[in-house]
Amino acid sequence: MLDLWTELAAGTQLYWIISVFASVLQVFLLIGAFMGGGADFDHDVDSHDGSTADSVKLFSFRILIAFFVGFGWAGVLGQRQGMSPTATAVAAIISGVVFMLLLFATLRLLMAMKDDGSLNYDNAIGLRGQVYVTIPAARAGLGQIEIILQGRLITASAVTDADHALSPQSGIEITALMPPNTFVVKPAT
Repeated sequence: MLDLWTELAAGTQLYWIISVFASVLQVFLLIGAFMGGGADFDHDVDSHDGSTADSVKLFSFRILIAFFVGFGWAGVLGQRQGMSPTATAVAAIISGVVFMLLLFATLRLLMAMKDDGSLNYDNAIGLRGQVYVTIPAARAGLGQIEIILQGRLITASAVTDADHALSPQSGIEITALMPPNTFVVKPAT
């Protein structure tokens, strides 16, 4: 085995070292991701619109490892095919960039599909629903409404400014949100 290693040219040895080391690291990262390990260093928090959503960095550790996996294995294959050192290096760099961009695009797609499932009651303003429990007139007390918010049927507390009570099954429209989670509604027109 040692004879095979010493027979390889220095460039080929370098490609082998890079490809094996990067592949082993990639396997450890994959195992860590499946086990729920700390991969938090791969993405940062980006809050341009006030929300906190994970975004993938192009030069994160995981993506750089993907570059070296593609670079190393393309270099090994280029050398084995008898390509010149320059052609092998160019092919290895191109392959590394392709691997890097593919993983970047895949992770961005996966992060875009991430949803924490939290209800944002502000999203209900303007929605229509129906009264579940009678809502007293002129904010004299709380009633309950049913609405579909973010794909879920929810029941929530509500008040109304209307001059008459809103009876069960009557249609409503949400006009505002009062802290903590009480809706102001009006009869639906």
